[in-house]
Order: sequence, then structure tokens, then C-alpha cells
Amino acid sequence: MSAPKYKFQIKVPGTSANLGSGFDLLGLAFQIYNEFSFEFGKTTEFKRKIKGSSAPVFTDEEDLVLQSYKTYFSIFVSPQTVSAASPIPYSVTMELGLPLKGGLGSSASAVVAGFSAARFAQSVYFPDTKLPSESEFLYQLALLEGHPDNTTPAYLGGFVFSYFAEEKLYYFKRKFPKNIHCFFLIPELEIATNHSRKCLPDTYPVSDIIFNMSRISTWWEFLESGEPGLLKRALEDKIHTPYRMNSEFPLLPLVEEIQKFSIGVSLSGSGPAVLIYTRRKDSKRLEKKFSEITKQFTEKSGISCRLVRLSPDTTGAKITFKKIS
Repeated sequence: MSAPKYKFQIKVPGTSANLGSGFDLLGLAFQIYNEFSFEFGKTTEFKRKIKGSSAPVFTDEEDLVLQSYKTYFSIFVSPQTVSAASPIPYSVTMELGLPLKGGLGSSASAVVAGFSAARFAQSVYFPDTKLPSESEFLYQLALLEGHPDNTTPAYLGGFVFSYFAEEKLYYFKRKFPKNIHCFFLIPELEIATNHSRKCLPDTYPVSDIIFNMSRISTWWEFLESGEPGLLKRALEDKIHTPYRMNSEFPLLPLVEEIQKFSIGVSLSGSGPAVLIYTRRKDSKRLEKKFSEITKQFTEKSGISCRLVRLSPDTTGAKITFKKIS
């Protein structure tokens, strides 16, 4: 008897990590998505296709969906049964709404998709094996990237504070105040996270650590009150922003101009995208102003950059599946 065939679909929101002072700790999901459609039981080898592209843009080694899928099996399935040592092949179609290496969590979305598809495959093809708990799933998911500030909000949605301790992932999800609206500056540039991390120092003065601790605490006060003045303070950072958004940062002149009119900005992840925060009541007027400034910057610098208004995603990864013939 042939194996049953299934279609598994997952829609993963983009994320902005760090959020100023919360280096490797804070993340917020947004309504911009990568979508992945898997088919199981119809192929004997792994296949991938990028929607709108005639050829795959990833090798097997570069394909984080595939690598995270295989990693899941090596962690949760293979030790329990010899037959599970070879993960079930799939064909996947990817619709990529997130810029690659753009600072909006494209890598995290791939990891979430691969891990979630593997858990589904385990549940239907290896029903006698034990599925991981949600906490185990999220912990191993975050370990794949080495820090949880993208994968956790990508999976859970919302504003998430997360960290590792005692071989566990601790996380706290909160709602983002509705009186604040967000815009992204998304340039046609790529910055790899590992390259960006090389800009950071190996050690920091105690005063800088205390500075950031106080600003993370201010984030919590802002989330409770929605007070824009607290948000402005919470975004202050001495750990990563000054080293990444330095004089060589290509968007610096644009960011400095836009900062004059906004509550504040934060580098999205390791960049190059930048997150802009405004009062809701000012957002329509400022959207026009920001668009004009961005257009002038593009004409002067030659760096193509788009301004996108995005709302937070509160639900996280959306999963559907069905049996197919």
C-alpha cells in the first residue's frame, strides 16, 4: 500500500528583532509573509520551487527549510526508530514576500516552516513516535538560529521577549499598543547577520549594560501604557545599534532625516531594513512626508529603497493541511 498523500501549508510572518535595546531578546511579528506549500507522499526526493522563479535559488546547503526539516528529524524522530532515520521527502513551493537577508526574519520564516512541516510529517507518518511538547519545539527551533528573537515571534506572533536558561526557552508575549503605527524602510541591499555581528565588540562597559537594562524595562512600561515618550526612551541602545548603524551604514542620511519627524527608529535585526515608529494620529501625514524623503534619498544616492507601512501580526504562523489523492 502506498503512503498517504498530504498537503501542508504554512504562512509565516516577518519579524523585526532587537527593537533597539533588546539585543537578541526582543522581537515583533508583522503582517508581511513568506508562504510555503508542501506536498508529501508524491515524490521520492526533495524538490523545491520559488513561485515566480523559473529555477530554485537555493542549493541544498543553503535551503534553510530543508536543513531545519532534517534537523527536526535528527532531534525528535531518529533516536526513537530506525525507520525514521530518513525523513519523508516533500516537494515545496515557496512564495517569498520577505526580502532575503533584509532584516525582516526571512531565515527565521524558513526555519519555522521546515520545523513545522517536519512535526506534521512525524504526526502522520510516524504516529507511534512521541511528538515534542510546545516548549521543546520552540526551544530547539530557537537554537537553530542561535537566538530566539526572530523564530519565537515568527511562530507565536505579537511582541515577544525570549531568552535561554537551563536548557529551556523562556518567553513572554505581549500586545503592541494600537496607538503606535510602524513603517519600514526596505532597501534593495542584503546584509548577512554573521557579517553584521563581526562589527560588534567582544566586551562592553558595565555602564552600557546598565543603560540597556533600563531601556528594556522601559519597553515593559510602554507596552502597558502606550505612552510615546516611553517608546522613544525604550528604543535607545548602546549594544548593537551604534556599531551597525554607523557612518558607513548606507541608509544613515535617510534615517537621520526621518528621525526628525518620528518617535524613533530601530535597526530591524541586523539590517539593512529600518523600523520607524509614529503616533497613529500622525501616521497618514507622515507617510506622505516619509515617502518624499525616501524618494529624494533614492534619487541622490542611487540606492533603491521602499517605504512600507505594516501592522503587527498577533497570531503567528498559520497552518492548514489536508489529505490529497
